[in-house]
Amino acid sequence: MKFDKSFFEAEVRDGFYVTSEMKQVWAAQLEVLNDVDKACRENGIQYFAEWGTLLGAVRHHGFIPWDDDMDICMKRPDYNRFLEIAEKIMPSNYKIYNLKSHNNDGNMVSRIINTDQISYDAEKLKKYHGVPYVIGLDIFPLDYISDNKEDDELQSNVIVMISSIMNVIKSIQDNNVQLDEENLTQINMQLSQVENICGVTINREDDIVQQLNILIDRMCGIYRENEAEYITIMLLWVGGKKYRFPKKYYDKAIRIPFENTTIPVPYAYDSILKKKYGDYMQLVHTWDSHDYPFFESQKKIIENAGVDINKYTDDYRNYNQFKNKIEEIRIDKEKKDYKDKKMVVFMPFKAKYWNMMAGLWKEYERSGEYTLIAIPAPYYYKNIDGTVEKFNDDKQYPEYVKIVSPENFDFDNEYVEKIIIQNPYDSYNATTTVHPQFYAKKLAMCTKELIYIPYFETEENNPSDMRAYVSMDSYVTMPGVVYSDKVIVQSEGIKELYVKKLSEYFGEETRDIWNTKIIGNGKHYIEMENSDSKYDDIPEKWKGYIKKSDGSYKKVILYFICTNDVLENGHRVFDKIKRSMDTFLEYEDSVVPLMMFESNIDEILQMENPELLEDYNEIKMNFTQYIVNENELDKVMNLCDAFYGDAGSEAQLCRNSGKPVMIQNVEI
Repeated sequence: MKFDKSFFEAEVRDGFYVTSEMKQVWAAQLEVLNDVDKACRENGIQYFAEWGTLLGAVRHHGFIPWDDDMDICMKRPDYNRFLEIAEKIMPSNYKIYNLKSHNNDGNMVSRIINTDQISYDAEKLKKYHGVPYVIGLDIFPLDYISDNKEDDELQSNVIVMISSIMNVIKSIQDNNVQLDEENLTQINMQLSQVENICGVTINREDDIVQQLNILIDRMCGIYRENEAEYITIMLLWVGGKKYRFPKKYYDKAIRIPFENTTIPVPYAYDSILKKKYGDYMQLVHTWDSHDYPFFESQKKIIENAGVDINKYTDDYRNYNQFKNKIEEIRIDKEKKDYKDKKMVVFMPFKAKYWNMMAGLWKEYERSGEYTLIAIPAPYYYKNIDGTVEKFNDDKQYPEYVKIVSPENFDFDNEYVEKIIIQNPYDSYNATTTVHPQFYAKKLAMCTKELIYIPYFETEENNPSDMRAYVSMDSYVTMPGVVYSDKVIVQSEGIKELYVKKLSEYFGEETRDIWNTKIIGNGKHYIEMENSDSKYDDIPEKWKGYIKKSDGSYKKVILYFICTNDVLENGHRVFDKIKRSMDTFLEYEDSVVPLMMFESNIDEILQMENPELLEDYNEIKMNFTQYIVNENELDKVMNLCDAFYGDAGSEAQLCRNSGKPVMIQNVEI
């Protein structure tokens, strides 16, 4: 699979900081998905995105930012067939891990993994984007619920009975309990009862727990599609008689974007997600950090084996030694004869992040005390083979910023009052680095005061959000933070988390150091985009009906319609669209709707429902001037003042930008 280098950069998504290491793992998981997808397509096996992967596909068009795994599901016949032929249809490095292959696995799902051990094989690292870990995805079987209530109850009771016996035997084995004759007789009677009911033979000399787990799995799938109207993950249904969906929801799949690829989802994904999560457009974090990230245990194995994984390891002793050294260097520099006007050097990370430090530049500029210049630090992408590739920034800095090339500035012989940096990592980032000349320690020797201000803004993290707190390891305990004289973060709440993280890392006795050097007013320096600038780069055809005669602009509504809504609600959707557009156009002096359909709707309606395709084409003909193409989405997202339409990633992006979002309801 092809990934742009920028994909692997750490970034903030929906307020959550996603580490560069997690980006590598996501890419590796997408490689696994790609191989599974290819095998399934070639062999007529249908699968669907499931759980967080389904939610991520719909709401984010990719991974949920705080998620680290992938889930898919298959109807039982496809599931069984896939497991039967997986060894033949998947590349040879893949392994299936489930209750049949591993006797200590009581999980009623199968996991397909790209290897069964950590590996630094060159070919493997190349394919899986530098990730040496065991990577895979979970496959959930979907089973049918009998239409006959008595049969359904019997199936549930038998599954519960087998599970109870299995749990008792497993507990005995795990605790190494010695049973007396009476208890042994009792267990044998229960096993015989299972054998009589299910028509099986349980080998008492083999692993009984594994045999019972396999039997439970078989019992989950005893009913066929023609015997049922509902489908489920059977153990969830047995446990509460609530988790089920009409089987028609899974009649067909539609492919929607997922990161740099697409993934099949049930056509009725909106109804499924509402059943699973309620208002699934609301961002709900997974607060616990248990096993997050999932590869942490594998990472520790590598560390314990003495393999260098580029981890920041300076301790408080190193910190003190450097601070003493830097004081001596600075005293020597101040003895020299320097210019009257103090120089401040801003070292932005990228042009697109200039807004995070723009306010600080303007504050220094207003004071009149400083000569200000900006020197973009040379920035590189790391390749798997250990080489680097320079990033060439094609974005422009504002005209007021005086840019100086790093080659044209002599840090050793120029006295710099302050240096402001944005990149905290130095070399301690999994996929990027700056030139060693611009590491934090080196820059601190060239100035009286080194200041770090992050290039990103996160959500105001809840202290209970342990996944966000774990991710802070990747940007807080870093040289740019540790060795700066001042650190300016977005808020007092974020400052408290920085102080907590650094005190845990260096020792509680260092808390006063971090409390003093970290300032929580960074929000003050973030410069928001000029609202008028969003009109600078829009097509002329839009300006004709967006711009008013007095030169001002109308409010723009992004009206987005998903294929799912059309397939699930049929002709009613197009009636709703017509009514909504008529309402918008009643207020055309002040409001303009820009309508966009999901990119694959033409193709899917052509295959699934030609009558709906006629309705769709009629809407396009009636409202031609207001319909925008998929390749114009970014421009519309930037331009619009509000969102109206179907739930999905487009609605989420608008919500993240602070724009009002209203979800369409065809019933109203």
